[in-house]
Amino acid sequence: MDNPGKKLNPKILSDQGNAFTATVIVSDDEVSTHLATEDQLKQCLMKELERDRLVLPSLPDIAIRVGREMNEENTNAHKLANIIQTDPVITAKLIRAANSPLYAGASPVDSCNAAVVRLGANTTHNLVLTFALRELFITQSPLLKTHMQQLWKHSVKVSAICYVLAKIVGGFNPEQALLAGLLHDIGVVAILNYTKRFPAVLEDEATLNKVILDLRGVIGGRILRSWNFLDDLATAAEEAEDWLRDHTEAADYADLVVIAQLHSFIGTRKMHDCPPLDNIPALAKLNIGELTPKMSMKILDKAEAKINRAEALLNS
Repeated sequence: MDNPGKKLNPKILSDQGNAFTATVIVSDDEVSTHLATEDQLKQCLMKELERDRLVLPSLPDIAIRVGREMNEENTNAHKLANIIQTDPVITAKLIRAANSPLYAGASPVDSCNAAVVRLGANTTHNLVLTFALRELFITQSPLLKTHMQQLWKHSVKVSAICYVLAKIVGGFNPEQALLAGLLHDIGVVAILNYTKRFPAVLEDEATLNKVILDLRGVIGGRILRSWNFLDDLATAAEEAEDWLRDHTEAADYADLVVIAQLHSFIGTRKMHDCPPLDNIPALAKLNIGELTPKMSMKILDKAEAKINRAEALLNS
């Protein structure tokens, strides 16, 4: 008779010497420890966050310097270019962006100054922020590498869709939408870095996902506010996965990110865990039209080239 105090783990161990297989038995105490680890992680994270002791990602230096220059009354393309050129990688990406089909003019540009002139100060600022944020998703930890790569891939996809949807809908700054999509999971970056202290959680996808689901929004909002980002970007990070969020104000960037995420899930398993598109309040606010999954696919198919170009820009 099975012992009621035991739970079966599906992992099978093979004993080569005796040529038999055995089912690993996990006791109730071990299951309780597993749950305690999840709760302990969440409690530690929130306690350190409330005490301002949680180490949050820092905004990259180049983004801070460009942001400061943007606040100067007498700023110009030459001054911005001088700052950007201190980072050769960002410089190359900015020139590539200015020559990409998303922004290209009649003739190619070959200098940072010319790229800033073509793009304009605000677009330049948003793109520098976007390119600089890539480094926050890079880790030397073998435990985190796969998680960060998957997170970056998802963030890029959502960001690219946000950019294209912003152009379709109107009323949004496309580069701001690009940034909102890229930053919507910035809280997960902090959670993953903190979770290195809890390797058992990192190796348990279900438990890790529960922790992320519970805390990604509050930590993401705290990060963006600590960076002095606009409230609408912080709100997008806080509420990006509140599929049924409804509010009386006009459509905002959080609505855009909600719809972009749901679009990114079409054709994947995640789609089955989300409400139908026609039940999403953000859809009506964005006034895209009558969007069913089939119609959404048509819109995405039509805009596929633009989405691919935006993704290529972020991955360059």
